[in-house]
Amino acid sequence: MTSRRAFLLVVLELADLFVICASFVVAVAATMEEPHVEGWLPILEMRVKLQNLFFLLAYLGFCHLALRSRGLYRSHRLSSPSQLLSDLAAGVLIAICPLVLLGPLLHFQFVTNLFLAGFTAMAFIGLSLERTVVREVARRIRRRGRNLRDIIIIGAGDDACDLMAKLAHHQDLGYHVVEVIETSPALAGNGAGKGGNGATGSGAGQPVDPVIARVEALLARGPIDEIFVALPLDTSQPLVARLLSICDEEGITVRVMAHLASLYWARAVPDELEGQPVLTIYTGPQESLALLVKRSIDIVVALVTLLAFAPMFALVALAIRLESGGPVFFAQERVGLNRRRFRAYKFRTMVVDAESMQAQLESLNEAEGPVFKIKNDPRITGLGRWLRRLSIDELPQLINVVRGEMSLVGPRPLPVRDVSRIDVRWHKRRFSVKPGITCLWQVNGRRPQFDEWARLDMQYIDNWSLGLDFKILLKTIPAVLSRQGAH
Repeated sequence: MTSRRAFLLVVLELADLFVICASFVVAVAATMEEPHVEGWLPILEMRVKLQNLFFLLAYLGFCHLALRSRGLYRSHRLSSPSQLLSDLAAGVLIAICPLVLLGPLLHFQFVTNLFLAGFTAMAFIGLSLERTVVREVARRIRRRGRNLRDIIIIGAGDDACDLMAKLAHHQDLGYHVVEVIETSPALAGNGAGKGGNGATGSGAGQPVDPVIARVEALLARGPIDEIFVALPLDTSQPLVARLLSICDEEGITVRVMAHLASLYWARAVPDELEGQPVLTIYTGPQESLALLVKRSIDIVVALVTLLAFAPMFALVALAIRLESGGPVFFAQERVGLNRRRFRAYKFRTMVVDAESMQAQLESLNEAEGPVFKIKNDPRITGLGRWLRRLSIDELPQLINVVRGEMSLVGPRPLPVRDVSRIDVRWHKRRFSVKPGITCLWQVNGRRPQFDEWARLDMQYIDNWSLGLDFKILLKTIPAVLSRQGAH
C-alpha cells in the first residue's frame, strides 16, 4: 500500500468514527429525559465524566472493528452501491450489539429503545451519505487521470476483450492498463503460453510459461498494483497457480474473472479445521443476515398478498369450477433447493387429465433443452389462457413461499420430468438456491432456449442481493402487463 493510499485510508477511518460519534452524541441528547434541559448550550456545558469518555473511546474502537470486519476498508472499486450499503448496514448492526447486551448490565440509563433506533438510523444514514460522497469524489478524480491503479491483463479471446471493454467504459474505476498479455486457454493449461515453450525460471530451474516470464519482466520494470486474469480456470490452472504464487511473494493483488463454464462464479470462503486452513466453495448466496431479511420479506409479502387478493382468489376458483368442473388448484411435484421435491400449487389452467396427455404431445414441444413448452397448447382452457396471460395462475405459489419451499424471486422450479432430462452439469446449480415465483428469465421475455434461461439463472445466483430481488420484482409487473413474461 502506498503512503498516499494509507493516508487516505486513515482519513476515511477517522471520518467514519466522527460520523458514529456525532450520531451517538446526538442520539443521547435527543432522547434525554431531563425536562429542565432546553437547547444545545446547556448540553455542551455539561461536564463529561472520565469513565464515560473512556467508554465512548472504547466503543468507537469496537465500531471501527465492526466496520473493518465487513470489509469496509478494503478496495471498493468493483463493489456495487448495493453491496456497499449492505456491508454498512451489517457493520452498524454489529456495532450496536454491545449497547444492547451491556446497556442493561452496566445500568446505562441512556440506552433506551428510542436511543438505539435513533442512533442506528443516524449512523447508517450518515455513513451512507459519507461513503456516497467519497465514492463520487473518487470517481471524478479518476476520470481526470488521477488515483489510477496500474494493472496487467492476462487473457484469451472474448473474455479478455470483454474485460478491456468494460474497463474502458468505466474509466471512473481508475484502472490504467499497462499491458495486455494474450494467451490461449489450451496453451495456458499445458504450461506454454503464446510464443512457444518459453524460458527457464530464474529461481526454480524449471520451464516457465512465456506469460509468467513477461509478468516477471513487467514487475521488475515498474510498479504494478493489480493483475486481472481473464482465463477459464478449468483449462489454465497451472498458469494461474504459478501466477498467484508470484503475486503473493510480490504483494500484488490478483483479480480472477471466473469463467462461467469453469467455476461458475463459485464463492470461496476461508474456514479452519484445528489450525488447518480450509477453503469452502459455495455455489449459492451464503450471507446469513441478508438471507434472513429475504425470508422475512417473503413471508410478509406473501401473507399480505394472499389476504389482499383473497376475494379475487374466490372469484377465480368459482370461474374454474363453472367452466370445466374438476379441481381448482393444480398441484405438481417440482424440484427445489438441494434437489428436494415439493408440491407447487397453481390455479388449474388445463383440462383435468392434462398430464396424462403430455406424452402424446412431446413431438410438438417448441422449447429447446429439457423443458416442455407449447405456445398454443391444446390442453389449455379458455379461462386458463387468460389466467396465464396475466400470470394469475402463479399466485397460489405464494402458499409455497409461506411454507418455505419457494421464494418470491429465484430460478423457476422445474417439474421432475424436466429435471430428469437435464444433461448439462452446470444447469443443475439452479438447485443451490430456493426456486422463485419470478426470475430474470421471466422479466427478460422468457426466451425459449433453455441454455439462455440457465445462464440468466446463474447470473442471478452469482450476483444475488436484496437490491437485485427488488429490481426483478419491480420489472415483473410491467413484464406481465406487456405479456412479455406471459406463458
